[in-house]
Amino acid sequence: MSHAEKTVSHKKPLIEITKNGPYIVKNIEYLISAEGTALPIQPVMALCRCGGSSNKPFCDGTHNMINFEDSTT
Repeated sequence: MSHAEKTVSHKKPLIEITKNGPYIVKNIEYLISAEGTALPIQPVMALCRCGGSSNKPFCDGTHNMINFEDSTT
């Protein structure tokens, strides 16, 4: 078991929606790509919500450059 897995395994998972920005995901045990591949995890991660990241599913800050605006927050 990796250090990240040990760190998050006892905490409750949490997803926060940031205004005009990414999902902030905390304390997840695993993350699977759309193709079914296991992705590396960290205790806190930012996941793309604008669709423009070149590092999907992770946020790379593109939402700022394209002036992404949401209607959920």
